[in-house]
Amino acid sequence: MTLALAVDHDDLVVEVPEHPPVRLPLAGGARVCTLLFFDYPGRSRTRYGLALLDESGLVIMQAPGSRSRAYLEAFARRHGLTFEERRFATGEEARVALARRSPGWCMVGWRMPPPALPRLRVPGPRSLRPPKGPAKVWWREQLLYALMWLVLAYGAAFATLVVLNMANFTDVTRGMDTLGITSLVLAGLTATGAAAVFLVGIGRRRARRQTADSRELQRQGKPHCRLVVVHDRLLLETERRTREIEADRLLLYSADPGMTGLIVGEGRFHLPGRWDPEAARRFAVRNGLELETRTLSREEYLDLTSRVGDAVP
Repeated sequence: MTLALAVDHDDLVVEVPEHPPVRLPLAGGARVCTLLFFDYPGRSRTRYGLALLDESGLVIMQAPGSRSRAYLEAFARRHGLTFEERRFATGEEARVALARRSPGWCMVGWRMPPPALPRLRVPGPRSLRPPKGPAKVWWREQLLYALMWLVLAYGAAFATLVVLNMANFTDVTRGMDTLGITSLVLAGLTATGAAAVFLVGIGRRRARRQTADSRELQRQGKPHCRLVVVHDRLLLETERRTREIEADRLLLYSADPGMTGLIVGEGRFHLPGRWDPEAARRFAVRNGLELETRTLSREEYLDLTSRVGDAVP
């Protein structure tokens, strides 16, 4: 990815062809202090990137891709910034460090995401809905529907024939025997039953949709990240892959404005970003997980996010 850095008054301007220019402050409490040039081993090759850090070492901006180390070092020296080169031993170590977001965090990347790696397929929302009833019950329902519509059609046809053969339209009951009247009554009852079945079906579909929503918890914004429960298995899906994780509790935290996220398990996964508290509560209740909501100080945030095992920046 081609990336250009420039200084305009008290702002650091980051220009990327696929994005509008990003302006970051060079003065104040949330200013850019460090240019971090990092790399870590990927699946088939070494991956590189650039991160801009604040004075606490939190990530203000992250951009993937390799770039000239000499250019970055010279730029940092020229504008009074600290240049740091870090080689992470594992991808987990890199993700944990990059997931420690500053309040003004932003990310630039490709306009179109790279092709996803082969991964375990996660069913969509429709596949997460509870299965329908047994086949025997289903066939009974279909037979009942067929009989109801048959009676309705018979009543409508009988009424049409009677009306067409009447000489005097003011006497709408002339020529109708007991069977015809019974058919019309059955047709009315059938129409009422069909309306009731329709309303019940809408209620059942709404209940299924709510159940499906409570089996999925998605992070707001990008990059994509969601938790899904399929057949009592907790899955973590990102843009590149899906993995199964074991956890029985969730920690929904907030620190400084803009520093929010979710900790899955006992410090197992750190998922920074905006998560809907009400959706998280429904997800935890529906799937038997313990949910804790906490407001952290900056020191607690720094300590907590440095002790996790993995993260999704």
